[in-house]
Amino acid sequence: MTGKLLELAIMEGVAAVMFWFAYSIGVRQKMELIAGYNERTAHHVTDKPGLARLVGRMCGLLGLAAAVMPIATLLWGGTEAGLAACIGGFGGFLAGAVGLTVLQARDYTTNASTDVEP
Repeated sequence: MTGKLLELAIMEGVAAVMFWFAYSIGVRQKMELIAGYNERTAHHVTDKPGLARLVGRMCGLLGLAAAVMPIATLLWGGTEAGLAACIGGFGGFLAGAVGLTVLQARDYTTNASTDVEP
């Protein structure tokens, strides 16, 4: 199996998993799939449907980025500089999307450090 086929298989597999998470969390509201969400921390969430939509959209964006990555490397990854730009762009997109999601998730939760445990 060549490197391009291996990349295609892995990234499309990641994309399929992320699209499944996007559907399960964003549409079906399966909050237990969100990392760090459990019965002990559930009282900190003030808007559960809003948080589910936010995390679902994030998973959808990551799935889309993973699906497009093999196409980008096929088109522009022929040289070392082009491949580095594709990988850097993908990494920058992931870091930015995760960072913005973490910041926006604060709109749907309360501050755990100021809450009194029941």
